[in-house]
Amino acid sequence: MNRVVLAGALLIGLALPAMAQPLPFDMSPESDLVVPVPAPQVPQPSAAPEAPSVAVPAAFRRYLFPGGEVRLEGEQSRQAVVVYLTEAQAAAEASLHFAYVNALVVAPEFSQLDVRVNGTNLTMTPIASSAGPAELVVAVPPGVLRSGANVVDFRASQRHRTDCSIQSTYELWTELSGAWLSFAGEGLGAVRTLADLGAVGTGENGTTTLRIKRNGFADPAARSTLLRAVQQVAIALRAPAINIELVDTLSAEAQAGTLDLVVTPVSGLEGEFSPLAPQAATTPTAVMMPMASGANTLVLSGPNWESIGRAGDALLSAAPATAERPRTDLALPYPLMLGGQSVELGDLGVDTVEFNGRRFTATSQFELPADFYAYRYGTLDLVLDAAFSADVQPGSEIDIFTNGQIASATPLLRTDGGMLRDTVIRIPMTNLRPGRNVVDISVSLVTESDGVCSAGWTGRAPVRFVFSDSTQLRLPQYARAAALPDLRVLTGSGWPYADAPAAPLAVGADEESLLSAMLFLSRVATASGRILPVSVIDQAELSPEQDALLIMPFDAVSGQFAGQTGLVLPQARSADASNREALEQFSEGRPGNAPWTAPAEWLAQRVGMELSDLRVAPAHDAPFPLPARAAVLSQVMQPEGGLWTVLTAQNGGDMLDGTRAMMQTERWRQMAGRVSTMAPGDAEVITVATDNPVIVSTQPFSFDNVRLVAANWFSGNAVYFTAAIIVVAILLMFSTSVLLSHVGRRE
Repeated sequence: MNRVVLAGALLIGLALPAMAQPLPFDMSPESDLVVPVPAPQVPQPSAAPEAPSVAVPAAFRRYLFPGGEVRLEGEQSRQAVVVYLTEAQAAAEASLHFAYVNALVVAPEFSQLDVRVNGTNLTMTPIASSAGPAELVVAVPPGVLRSGANVVDFRASQRHRTDCSIQSTYELWTELSGAWLSFAGEGLGAVRTLADLGAVGTGENGTTTLRIKRNGFADPAARSTLLRAVQQVAIALRAPAINIELVDTLSAEAQAGTLDLVVTPVSGLEGEFSPLAPQAATTPTAVMMPMASGANTLVLSGPNWESIGRAGDALLSAAPATAERPRTDLALPYPLMLGGQSVELGDLGVDTVEFNGRRFTATSQFELPADFYAYRYGTLDLVLDAAFSADVQPGSEIDIFTNGQIASATPLLRTDGGMLRDTVIRIPMTNLRPGRNVVDISVSLVTESDGVCSAGWTGRAPVRFVFSDSTQLRLPQYARAAALPDLRVLTGSGWPYADAPAAPLAVGADEESLLSAMLFLSRVATASGRILPVSVIDQAELSPEQDALLIMPFDAVSGQFAGQTGLVLPQARSADASNREALEQFSEGRPGNAPWTAPAEWLAQRVGMELSDLRVAPAHDAPFPLPARAAVLSQVMQPEGGLWTVLTAQNGGDMLDGTRAMMQTERWRQMAGRVSTMAPGDAEVITVATDNPVIVSTQPFSFDNVRLVAANWFSGNAVYFTAAIIVVAILLMFSTSVLLSHVGRRE
């Protein structure tokens, strides 16, 4: 019996160490392995009388992300947003709330999410929530927040669990959602001054809503004033885009990201707005009105509509669009760069980084003027200050993207490491545009040690690349002229209408047209930071000699002007035509193409040209057929010299829905060419380039600028350039012949 007991004890003793071994490495999502022990059931005492509950005021929230969500991708990623606070909000006790979920392949032991507010680190959290969203709450230390603009910076450093290849870095992502600042206190949501209009912020869905109380707005003067006021409010709110609604009643309660707007002459100030009447009867008035509902309400009033327009000017005086008051989605600087300038990336928000991963990325932005005309010649120089280790092998590459398009690829050929001090990488300016431009630097590093990829190497590798913030972007002197029509010029800078004393605008009589006009003009204003001084007129007053805008359904455009919009209604096709098109789609070539088209396209692609570069005579822009259920933004140069911009659709509902779809930032930046069209369900904007651009002078005459304009024009018209060379050669030959005929002896 004793032997049996001893044998059993020995077996138990041998089993205990095995049970204490750590779990093997698990590729499954992180799990909560601790199972709570159920608490013993204890008899509950008899219920005591309930004490009267004390109401605890709910914490006030300020949502952070203008688009609702943020996705951080790759090994090194960053997204900064701006949140505006009032003085009372900045002084209150605050905490930061957000949720995140990450890809399964992100290694939590080597990956980290950092959050900074105004340069102060709040948290450094391991990225370990692939099974579902993890919610974090971080207290904001006193004194970190300030009234006005505050920058909240999310940075992710991510490494793959098992794969050391460059391709695997594209599998890394962390998605942030539900981010807000909460404040303890009562009445903190109130915006009491015009300077604090940016503190209206965004709603939970990431949008800023402007609710405008209906007031007729049938008179052209009233509509002109309203459209100007909407642009002024949009800039003061510092949101990338605003959702606009016409309402009969104001908000019943305060709502996040919502501003009520009342635009009326003094005769319309009734009820709770009547205390403003004495002031508005004699002078333009712009005031944040305290409301019983607590809703943020802006009132613009005055003796008449003209004076109300001057009242709106107070908004931009109190809340201007400046570098100190950036847009909420553009926290990092993007200065205007004229020709011959350079800027260090450190001044654009890029930091010096010591990097041990496989694919380093850095993003910077800058702005170009409306008359930038150098997209066919010349280069933007990246003066690189960096270093790489001897572990970096051939096959490594520095890729430069401009506005999302690959612009330059530079291999790293040395195998012994080295400094890249003042190394110049030339970037073609093909993809640059008027307005804001984005330059992405991507460094792909192939290393000998990554070929082995031992366990844990993805995070424990030594530093192999150093990128310095002293790296510069250097822009040469470039041509200044405008090639029209081009919607990129309007959507990026508001030109030419923003520079005009008054821009004629014909708006349809229906409410959809008015809403579409407000949405469109407010989006131009938030993108450019400028006001389009529109003057609403009847379409019969439009003159083809003047720059003008026309916003209405196409069936409301008079027959006199329909042919001048560059648009047509689609023609009904017969069944035979549809069948013929279906059969011809698989035929060799495309119907109507000349026999030489295919060889010419092949040759043009081989030498980096477009087929249009080889044309002799400019082509004619054919009228664009309006697609169903889509809004169309079109520009057309009139033979008399005016530039007309048309926003339309087959009906008012489609025009309004399509215009709302255009407002999203990425889609807005896709607007280009002479025609851009967008329907609510479309993933991308469809654009049509002009075949016959008109060069418009924007600068005083100078030989240098004319030379640069000619260089850009000849680069897109190779046949004319060739002809010019031939003519010069003939003239040179003839002049040489004449000269030689008078030299030497005559016999």
